[in-house]
Order: sequence, then C-alpha cells, then structure tokens
Amino acid sequence: MLCGWLSCCACGELRPRPAAFDPQAYTPIEYHDLLAPRQAGLQAGQKVRVKAYFWQYLDYDPAMVRNYLTLLRYPIRWYQLRWFATYGTPDLTGYYDLAAITPEQAESYKLQRLDHVLLYGELSRLGPGLFLQVFQIEKIEEE
Repeated sequence: MLCGWLSCCACGELRPRPAAFDPQAYTPIEYHDLLAPRQAGLQAGQKVRVKAYFWQYLDYDPAMVRNYLTLLRYPIRWYQLRWFATYGTPDLTGYYDLAAITPEQAESYKLQRLDHVLLYGELSRLGPGLFLQVFQIEKIEEE
C-alpha cells in the first residue's frame, strides 16, 4: 500500500503541447513566484510566462526520486525531457532547475548561458511540487 501511495504521489505528469501558440493565454508571473509556486497561489495546469536568464542544460536529474517514479507512467516521453536551469537575474540569484523542454526544442532554440528569455509553459505536477513544462521560448534583446 505504501509503494502504491508513493508512486501516485510522486508521479509527475506531462501535458500535451498546445496545437496553436497563443501568447495571450499565458499569465505573466514574477520569477520569484516560479521559485515558490504554491506560496504564490499557482497550481498545476496553469499556463504562465516568466522572464528568466538561461543557465544550462542539466547533466543531473533535478528531482531524482520523483522523476524515476514518473518513468513508470511515461516511460518514453519523460526520459526524453531536457531539464535546464535558469536564474532570475544576470548576477545569478534565484536558481531554478525544474524547467523542461523537448530535445527538438533544445536543438532549435540554441540557448547560450545568460540569454535573457521569456518562457511560456504550463506548470505540471511533480510529486509534492511543480515543474515548468516549457512550450515556447522567446529571446529578449538587451538594449
């Protein structure tokens, strides 16, 4: 019974990518809300857009136990996610490593360290927390 409860609670979810991209459908949030989504009143299924500074694709699993339990539910799609980290400012404050895109997106965006970006995505359940499943990325040009 404990194992069944753990697998249900710890499983994340993958939502389908919207067929058409409508930027107005995404609620703007502050970066610090992304760091503490529950305290900010954000919930799974909510479409958000947030400004961030791309840091790097991760060589480690940001939520190892929760992610491995989710593999049972999405054995192929979950394994293919590219997890990446961001910061809230260019001086490296507000580290967030629970953002994910598909390998195809990673290849097409070609993000560099400290690129200022606008992330459009959906908050999805990941065990007791949430992760940002990113559907669209726009680079913000610095003046």
